Amino acid sequence: MFNKIKKLLMKKEEKVEPLKVDPVNDVVEEFFEDDQLDENFDDQEEQFDDVTEEAMTEFTPTQDEKNEINDQADSDPEYLEHSAEAVGYENREQQWDTYRVIANYIGEGDSVLDFGCARGDFERFYLQEFNESIDYTGVDMNKQLIDAGNKVYEEEVDLLCQDWFNLEEDLVQDWSINIGSSNLRYDADTVRDDKKYLHDTMKAMMNHCEKGSILLLASDLSGIDDGLINWNAGDVFNWAQKEFGSVAIDHTFSKDIFTLIIYKN
Repeated sequence: MFNKIKKLLMKKEEKVEPLKVDPVNDVVEEFFEDDQLDENFDDQEEQFDDVTEEAMTEFTPTQDEKNEINDQADSDPEYLEHSAEAVGYENREQQWDTYRVIANYIGEGDSVLDFGCARGDFERFYLQEFNESIDYTGVDMNKQLIDAGNKVYEEEVDLLCQDWFNLEEDLVQDWSINIGSSNLRYDADTVRDDKKYLHDTMKAMMNHCEKGSILLLASDLSGIDDGLINWNAGDVFNWAQKEFGSVAIDHTFSKDIFTLIIYKN
C-alpha cells in the first residue's frame, strides 16, 4: 500500500509540458499551424483539468494511509523491535491472547522450539504470564526480526536465523510450536506448493520434538480475503492423523483460526 500511495503522489506532481512560444518574435507559426495550435491548447487544457480532478479525488491519502506511510520501520527504527504489528498482530493484547492459546498445551517445565519465532516474543510472554522462565529456542528465516529480537532482549533469548528444514538433528525440545507462520510464505521455494510446504513443515516439527507439535492455522471458515493461506481444518486433520496417528483439533477459539495438536507416539 505504501508503494502504491507513493506512486500516486509522484504522479500527482507531474507537470504538463508548456507550449514553446517565443514571446518576443511571436514565432508560434514555426511550431504549429493555426488549427494545430488551437487544438494543442485545447488538449493541454483538458489534460490539466484531468490531472487536477484526479489530484482532488484519487490522490488524496486517507488518514490510515498517511499513518502507514509515516509509521513503518523505515521512519521508526524501533518499529521492528517493539511493535506487535511488525510480527502480524493488531496490538499487544491480541498477540498475548494468541500466545495463551498455545501455552495451554505446554506443561510446566516443558521446553519449546518455535518455528517462525520472529523476535522470540513467546519466550518473554511466557515469563510474564507464568512468572517462570522456559527452555526456549526460536528459529526464523527473517534476519531483520531475529536481529531485532537479539537487540531488544539483549541476546538473552536463544534465536536462530535459519531455514527450519535444515536444523541440526540433535536440536530437540519437548514441543515444536508454529504460531501462524504457515499462513504466509516468506521462502523462495518454488518446488513445494502451499500444501506440501505445510506437510513438510509438520514433519520437520515432529522430527525435533519429544512430546508433540502445536500449530495455529488460518481457517477457510473466515470467508475473508485477508491475503493469508486459509486451511480447511478437516483436510489438515485427516492428513495429520493418517501421517502421525494421535492428533487433536480445536476450532473453538475463533472461526478464523484453529489449533492442530499432534502428539508424539
